[in-house]
Amino acid sequence: MYYRISDPSDVRDLSEQMAAWVAAGNPKADAWAEQPAAPSADAVWQDGAWSVPPVATYTAPDWVDAQQFSGNRTTTMLYLKLQLDAAGKTSPKLAAVQAWLDALIVAGVTQPEERRSDWPAAPYTFEEASAEALTILSQ
Repeated sequence: MYYRISDPSDVRDLSEQMAAWVAAGNPKADAWAEQPAAPSADAVWQDGAWSVPPVATYTAPDWVDAQQFSGNRTTTMLYLKLQLDAAGKTSPKLAAVQAWLDALIVAGVTQPEERRSDWPAAPYTFEEASAEALTILSQ
């Protein structure tokens, strides 16, 4: 298999044709490069290179724990949000973390066994989000 250098998505079986082009000195041969063998069965050809999906390593709850939002920290985030709501105030950092947590909670409930290595990182640390929320509450 060969891919067109100017358009790596154009992949064709040109093995016999390439041999003839090279033997005849045809300049079309310079426009194509041999596609390397796929490194694994799940590899995908894109942009002139093989892309291998990352190894799945975390469930959604494991990822929340790895981002250091385990145990009572998620409850603390909810408690701070409720206090802010009651006071008619908002904390952008807390809202971002809450949206991130909500998405991972839904993923953990709907697909509890799904393992991935590309979960999004928490937008802020527990310390950053809770400090901002507490500062806003004290104003």
